Amino acid sequence: MARVSKKPEVRRKEIIDAALSLFSEKGYEQTAVSDIVKKLGVAQGTFYYHFKTKGEIIAAIVDSLVIEKVDKARELANGGGTAKEKLAIFLRGSGTREAEPMMLGFLHHANNAFIHQKVLVQVVQQSVPYVMKILEQGAEEGTFTIRHLQETAEYILTGIHFMFDPGIFEWPEDALTHKRSAFMQIIERMLGDSFAFVPFV
Repeated sequence: MARVSKKPEVRRKEIIDAALSLFSEKGYEQTAVSDIVKKLGVAQGTFYYHFKTKGEIIAAIVDSLVIEKVDKARELANGGGTAKEKLAIFLRGSGTREAEPMMLGFLHHANNAFIHQKVLVQVVQQSVPYVMKILEQGAEEGTFTIRHLQETAEYILTGIHFMFDPGIFEWPEDALTHKRSAFMQIIERMLGDSFAFVPFV
């Protein structure tokens, strides 16, 4: 049978997808390069042509996840609308609950906890400037009253990405509803009375 030749970017994505599937099933440490190439039906040389190590695949997956989240924050901060509207959209659309099932399985696998933490930390750190921009806009509009701009942005991001991540805290639905309400009330206090309560879904 003739060897199938594919464009490098296509083969690279296939390797990442196969690795992601195995990482979701077995965990990163329990998955060997031989498992990945076996799943794909290619030689190990094909793997090493695109990735020097298994760790490079993790770096690519982490970068992809982080870029996707941070890009959304940047687009929102730079887009139209009031700061109040932007923050409401941000609060409803952040977190990992809306990710695709395979990605959720990968992030929330017990053996991938260190990768999950790395993704969350990078998303928080890289999103801070864009949340700060939204908060600054709100201050200029007279909607928000903020004393500690960066720390407020960090608190909001950390709360969303850690407190409400089902891979970290498995809250019962009634407890989750209560904590969402409490989280929004805390943000109201942080931003001033003129920031009306926005349901956090």
